[in-house]
Amino acid sequence: MEERRQFVRLDTRLEVTYTLLPATQAQQTMTKGIGGGGVCFFADSELTPGERLQVAMKLPGREQPVNCIAEVVWCEPYEVIGKTGRQRSVEVGVRFLQIAPQDQDTVMQHVILSLKPRTAAS
Repeated sequence: MEERRQFVRLDTRLEVTYTLLPATQAQQTMTKGIGGGGVCFFADSELTPGERLQVAMKLPGREQPVNCIAEVVWCEPYEVIGKTGRQRSVEVGVRFLQIAPQDQDTVMQHVILSLKPRTAAS
């Protein structure tokens, strides 16, 4: 399968709040990954490709969340198997449609800096 991503993706857990548009009840969840063009997060129920969301992501070291309008690109069932049982969820991939340039820069900077290998202090 051909890789179609334009941006590098970082596997990371960040707090996210999303609202299906037109405005519905806000849902809080965690990301699975983030990149300069979108985000993957866990949801309690399936979302339909093409649906639009208001998304707010909390990045480390930043007081204000990154806000954007995003579009659902894909949605897949997801199951976590742990020591105490199984938890069913849905993985949702969205792409940014409307994001302030400074917020997109902040996302890209977070991804790039997080991917940089850390060097040991001498």
